[in-house]
Amino acid sequence: MLEITRVLGEMSKNGFRPRRTLMFCSWGAEEYALIGSVEYVEEYVKVLGARIISYLNVDIAVEGNHTVDIKTSPMLFDIIVEASKLVPSAYDPVGKTVYDKWMDVHWNSATNEPKIAYGLGSGSDFFGFDQLVGSSNIDATYMFDRTYYESLSSYPLYHTSYEVFSMMKTFIDPNFTAHRTMGQLMGVVALFLSETPVLQFNVSRYTVALREAMNNLKPNNPAVLDPLRQAINDFDTTANDFMRRSKLIDFENPFEIRAYNDQLLQLERAFLNPLGQGGDYTDFKHIVFAPAKGNQYAATGFPSVSDAVATGNSKEIDTQVAIATYFVRGALSTLKEFHNFFS
Repeated sequence: MLEITRVLGEMSKNGFRPRRTLMFCSWGAEEYALIGSVEYVEEYVKVLGARIISYLNVDIAVEGNHTVDIKTSPMLFDIIVEASKLVPSAYDPVGKTVYDKWMDVHWNSATNEPKIAYGLGSGSDFFGFDQLVGSSNIDATYMFDRTYYESLSSYPLYHTSYEVFSMMKTFIDPNFTAHRTMGQLMGVVALFLSETPVLQFNVSRYTVALREAMNNLKPNNPAVLDPLRQAINDFDTTANDFMRRSKLIDFENPFEIRAYNDQLLQLERAFLNPLGQGGDYTDFKHIVFAPAKGNQYAATGFPSVSDAVATGNSKEIDTQVAIATYFVRGALSTLKEFHNFFS
């Protein structure tokens, strides 16, 4: 993060001024229930809810020297991939990019694209932005080879007193090449998000994410998901229409650009349930990607429905499917034309 600020500072001295504000934050008390970042979000939640575009999290910039590992909102998929094509891969021959290495070792054979996980969970300072604000966020790290060290969740000295500068230099990133790569990658993503007049969010990625999340639900009676399935199909139709209309934007008209960008920002926020998951889980607000009660660390697709399915309580399943359906339909309405959002 400091390296990115140094580079942007040099750019600023040469006349660079970002189109949108870039804010750099170093949080305190992360290990004590994310106190610093959550306190900040809670204090400024209204301002952040109205203005923030994205939060880029680099809690652990480097865990290994193999390839990138990224969790994100579906809408940021394309931005991340395009940025990865511009950054040299760490510890690889000259000319090989992060994207090239990604496609070599961690790719989706069905789509011929890099693998990116959707949903962030609660394990770092992205939580407040993800669950309380509803911005579209990224959590990124440079990772070790999981196929070789498949039993490791992180490097063995993680969260020990041996986790010091010399450990990183001796065992993980001797030349700090992976750190440089992560700085470049996050820097390019930040510039993409701050500099393009029209936000390069891809709403159609959300259709795929919604379907994947729904298909991972395994109720005894699959028909209970039919209302949600139909809502997702309608979301698909609306998202495709939105993408079609995006090609007709008058780029000389700032009002059209602002209206389009506002719709993009509102989509993620529309998935927030103000009541959360109820009880002790009111901060788990994102209907599509949030921690489930059975796993409060990782993100689960449609977590409240997933929890209900786990109980086998048919009434609770129907209730949670109805809630999820309501929010998916609310989200798709944010993508409709302003004079026709209720159709």
